[in-house]
Amino acid sequence: MCPESGSFPLTGVAKLPNVSVAKQTDDHWSDRKASGDIVPGEAIVPVASAGKQVFRVANSGDSITQLAIALRTVDVPDPNSGPSELGPNEIRNQTIKHGEYVHRYYSGVFHLTLVDPRRSYEEGQLIGWDADGQRPEGKAEGVGSWAPNANADIDSVFEVQEVRRIGSDGDVILTVRSLRGAA
Repeated sequence: MCPESGSFPLTGVAKLPNVSVAKQTDDHWSDRKASGDIVPGEAIVPVASAGKQVFRVANSGDSITQLAIALRTVDVPDPNSGPSELGPNEIRNQTIKHGEYVHRYYSGVFHLTLVDPRRSYEEGQLIGWDADGQRPEGKAEGVGSWAPNANADIDSVFEVQEVRRIGSDGDVILTVRSLRGAA
């Protein structure tokens, strides 16, 4: 995820994946379904529903102990070939619909773009999930983003390893390391 590619510099993060895996660990699963719609890159937590465990987007009252980051289970090629065909990043960012399987990571190193653009980020800083945080322009509708601990509802989830500023609107690509597991 280089800020410049050839002669086409990035001007924002809207068309980039919300989350991509930089270093995978063994602590990831895709054996549970979504309760409600989940945007890839959001923080999720388990809940019981009709005797089964499902995952929903984390809110301000949740604990970090079972928090995970959501990704799509499979990046299926887009069957459309017309003017509205989806690119690989658009497929990765498609909402995980209620009842679909969720691929969730508990530890690892990630590139995040679902990051609150109003905030400042530095290497070594701790960040967490802000359940009502602002999203960068062009990202999925709704609220919820990764933000510095001072603004996060669930703090100390990741340590920032690298900050890449993109454009002039406060957009950033954060490379973050999980604070648990073998990250």
